[in-house]
Amino acid sequence: MISNSIAGAIMGLLTVTSAVSFGALIFSGELEPYMPFGIGLLLFSSVIISAVISALSSYPAIVATIAEVTVPIFGLIARQIVTAMPDASVEQKLMTVVATLAINSLVTGIIFLGLGWFKLGSFVRFIPYPVVGGFLAGIGALLLVAAFQTVSGLDLEPFSLAAFFQTNAVLQWLPGALFAVAMFVLPQRITHVLVYPGIIAGTVALFYAALAVTGTSIADATERGWLLGNVPSDGLYRFVSFAAIQQADWNVIIQQIPTLAALWLVSAIALLLHCNGVELVASRDLDLNQELKAAGIASLLAGLGGGVGGFASAGENALSHQLGARGRLVGWIVAALCLAMLLGGASLLSFFPKFILIGMPLLITIEFFNEWLYEAWFKFARADYAIILLIVIVTVTVGFLQAIGVGLVAAIVLFVISYSRLTVIRRISNGAYHHSNVLWTSDELETLEAQGNQAYIVELQGLIFFGTANKLLNQVRDRIHDEQLPPVCYVILDFRMVRDLDASAVLSFAKLKQVATQKQIHLVYTHLSTQAKRRLEQGECLEEADPFCHLFADLDRGLEWYEGKVLQQYHPLCEDQGLTPEAALAAHLKADFSDPKQVDRLMSCLEVCHLAEGEYLFHQGDPFDGLYFVASGQVSVVLNFSDEQNKRIRTYTIGNTIGEMGLYRRTARMASVVADKPSTLYFLSAETFERIETSDPMLASNIHRFIVALLAERLQHRENELSHLLESV
Repeated sequence: MISNSIAGAIMGLLTVTSAVSFGALIFSGELEPYMPFGIGLLLFSSVIISAVISALSSYPAIVATIAEVTVPIFGLIARQIVTAMPDASVEQKLMTVVATLAINSLVTGIIFLGLGWFKLGSFVRFIPYPVVGGFLAGIGALLLVAAFQTVSGLDLEPFSLAAFFQTNAVLQWLPGALFAVAMFVLPQRITHVLVYPGIIAGTVALFYAALAVTGTSIADATERGWLLGNVPSDGLYRFVSFAAIQQADWNVIIQQIPTLAALWLVSAIALLLHCNGVELVASRDLDLNQELKAAGIASLLAGLGGGVGGFASAGENALSHQLGARGRLVGWIVAALCLAMLLGGASLLSFFPKFILIGMPLLITIEFFNEWLYEAWFKFARADYAIILLIVIVTVTVGFLQAIGVGLVAAIVLFVISYSRLTVIRRISNGAYHHSNVLWTSDELETLEAQGNQAYIVELQGLIFFGTANKLLNQVRDRIHDEQLPPVCYVILDFRMVRDLDASAVLSFAKLKQVATQKQIHLVYTHLSTQAKRRLEQGECLEEADPFCHLFADLDRGLEWYEGKVLQQYHPLCEDQGLTPEAALAAHLKADFSDPKQVDRLMSCLEVCHLAEGEYLFHQGDPFDGLYFVASGQVSVVLNFSDEQNKRIRTYTIGNTIGEMGLYRRTARMASVVADKPSTLYFLSAETFERIETSDPMLASNIHRFIVALLAERLQHRENELSHLLESV
């Protein structure tokens, strides 16, 4: 209770000071006669914000006040409204400003509620961080300008450096600057609960001591602009929402919508960023959607009273947590102190030193500049830091709304340039070591390895757009035109890891098709998504009648097609040589058996098995019953999944064996085997093999040697393939 009370009292003092400073900042220039009313409006807003968010926040010890990042924009809007109404009365200008603030609060509340209701609290992570930093640094620059605009007798238009060093101006902004520096530096070196109120009380005491020493009266200090003065004693806040709606110039308000729209975006970003900061301070997670809803309700209620919205500040909550705040009492005390000042503190404000009103915005400027211009130099890449600096410069020289547009465009351009430097090529290989799941014979594998450079296999990844697609086109084209390497006959592009194909990238693939057609190179697309396929078809990159353009479901099927083409050209199949299945199998086995004479004895022990296309040889989970030799056709090993989908693991052609591991382990079949086309197989049952081992040791020895050599060869090919793939990563 004591810790929460102390924390609440100190945070309440800071909140009141900030509200007074912000009110003086917004209601300056022609609106300066209504500065007390403006201060009351912000004190009223502070009461609503602190009370509502303290009651509804997911973090009990939350401290929520007026959003400091919105204050300079409010000051900018107020000056724009005054400038746009040269012939209107000051009261009508005031009512137009109040109506604009109220509309902003209502719309902001609706946006916050919508984001919280639809659980979009994490959308801030999609905003480029340098842009956010540039926004906040730009806010600091606007606060700096606004702080000096509150100096009495100082005119910034036209800008004159000499005007800053006039005696009366220096006596206003120099103490404010020293106060801001003290508020920034001392808390970093003195960790005590009274450091902030001590600085405020000490500077006020020094101010009045200086008045006493110089013999300056209160009236003289007020006349010179050193004190607020002229604050009505009958209270600060008046409910004028209905009057503002009636008297406001709505044409001028409509002109402020672009600036207000930027303010809505900045407010949402700032709220979520500060909530992330509070999470770090409190060492606990906040419900961002709940915080959005709480801030939305507070903004709606404040808007109904003509006030402004707000939310939790990471810096203020860090101080509050350091002071020992752990419960909702802190927020209630802050609201109570603001309410007390609103109802009965008008006379006290008359004696409020004006340099504090200048120093508080300067303090926020120092904090923002320190984080986003000094510390960011060591944290960000130079290109990202340049975006922050660009936004600040445009904010000061052109305008805040233009700075937002420039910052977003710069971030997008930087993203495109940076992403274009990344390669969409995950891996490049060729047919010498990257094979399909078809298990070819030793002779066929030797042929594929010898002719492997004909295939240029490119596995793609990520997002393919005009920048990365053009880089891909150049790389493939360079390989095609490289005369120092064997000519390429097949370019295989695998899209399995591609997230999306931008419509602007289609032009690069159209150019690639032209190159392939001119060189009579087969262009093979594999694993295309429906959207990517449609875009390539719309760009005339995929045409059914094109003999050099091919499409396959996955890379495995594309490689199988390519390998079949190569083998047809360099290694005709036995079926094309007019051999019967039995003779073809015998020829393959004699080439691999250590004693070819044993093959005829083995063939006499085998049982013939004929399969139609789509017929299963055995199913996954069946008990092992023997070894199969493929004599003609083609069969595939498929793995059955629970969702009734099948995945091809291996494909066997003439001369290959199926189930050799089971011959030794005698386990259940781990996958199913299905015929891809009419096939003939020869079966060596487990019982027959056991009989051979007993009655014919020589044949059994040849079978064992054959299987061991077969497995060793397959393992060697896999090791070579893996080695090449690792080298290409």
